Amino acid sequence: MRKTLIIIEVFVLFLFNSCGIYTFSGSTLPTYLKTVDIPLFMNESMEPDVADEITQLLNQQMLSYNLLRIVSERGDATITGTVTSYSNTPYTFGASAAKQVDVEQYMVSVTANVQFIDNQKSKPLFEGSVTGEGTYDFKTETEETGRTKAVNDLVQRVLQNTIQSW
Repeated sequence: MRKTLIIIEVFVLFLFNSCGIYTFSGSTLPTYLKTVDIPLFMNESMEPDVADEITQLLNQQMLSYNLLRIVSERGDATITGTVTSYSNTPYTFGASAAKQVDVEQYMVSVTANVQFIDNQKSKPLFEGSVTGEGTYDFKTETEETGRTKAVNDLVQRVLQNTIQSW
């Protein structure tokens, strides 16, 4: 009986101690990181303004998550990036007549090399290539639709790899 009580007490202590560690914030950011600066992404692709769009959307999304306050320079952390490629390629095909193949959908892909740097400890928290994709129906939509989807997808993936990573 005494052994059973001891085992139950140890189990209850373990249960309460381990519950205090878990967080529902969706972020494993170090607690000392309070601010972030996001300089304009560089653009090495042939597509004009795509880096500007990514930087603006990344700032907007960062504000909406409200995990780090955005500052113009010298943040506790920095997110930098370089757009390395942009492509608009056929994605799905259909046949409209005998022996004739038509493109039905195109896919826009945008790739950027991204760094998320902890400026307090001078070390990268994330470094890598991130690609966003967006498809659009060639008959009813424009490349701009695919581009918008691809930029949104890329920004979401950047956020997942930086501030939302588990």
